[in-house]
Amino acid sequence: MATATQEIRGTAADLAQEERADTGMDTGTLLGALGGIFLITVAIIRGGDAGIFININSALIVLGGALSTSFIAFPSKKVSGMVPIINNAFKPGIYEPEDYVDDIMRLASKYRSGGMKQLENEESKVDNRFLKNGIAMIVDGYNAKEIHELMERELNSMLDRHNSGVKVLRFMSVQAPVFGMAGTLIGLVQMLMHLDDPATIGPALATALITTFYGLMLANLILTPVAAKLASRTDMEGVLFKAIRVGIIGIHDRVNPQKIQRSMNALLPPSQQRE
Repeated sequence: MATATQEIRGTAADLAQEERADTGMDTGTLLGALGGIFLITVAIIRGGDAGIFININSALIVLGGALSTSFIAFPSKKVSGMVPIINNAFKPGIYEPEDYVDDIMRLASKYRSGGMKQLENEESKVDNRFLKNGIAMIVDGYNAKEIHELMERELNSMLDRHNSGVKVLRFMSVQAPVFGMAGTLIGLVQMLMHLDDPATIGPALATALITTFYGLMLANLILTPVAAKLASRTDMEGVLFKAIRVGIIGIHDRVNPQKIQRSMNALLPPSQQRE
């Protein structure tokens, strides 16, 4: 049997990612992203020449500026690791709180009736690592205060790690429109250098404004919504982990399973409570 100290080596965020067995996509996030891109594309096509909205130089200015300033502001590992974090926003939710309420009530009943040996046998059957850590600490003889403190640290490490990724996305969402405006200024300067040819003013001005368009779309259609989705998911996971911690303490203290259920339900939104 692995000790509790061995079980708690990773952060809760890393453990949560290991448990994500479903490789599908979150329908709402996917439809929102594709729907926004589709509607904007249709509007552009209906407006006339869609080809003028494709400009490699503008894309390089916006993407290059947002990425380069992010590498300046944050450790390179955080920025280079943003791709899997963004990908998580498009994956379905991995936690069903009511299922964990049932699991904890079952474990509490077995512990009250069968004692420590029964709980130790059930430990290997638990899938959620945060819950498994708590059960391991009970089996290893930790008191309620120690369990609460260690699970609080694990929860805080999860929140810190998730929030650090959200901070990078929010920073990039601010930088993208800024560099879009910078690209527009570059285009305007280049346009003013050729005022002697009136025929070039219109196309040059359109090209200059495309950079601002790219910056706004990147920030408001991708980065900001993804950051909001990840922040919302982190909040939900934090609430669930707190409910699991309440359940673990209840199991340790041999509290009646019905009381444990009520205590956990008190932390969960009504739609996720187990009746």
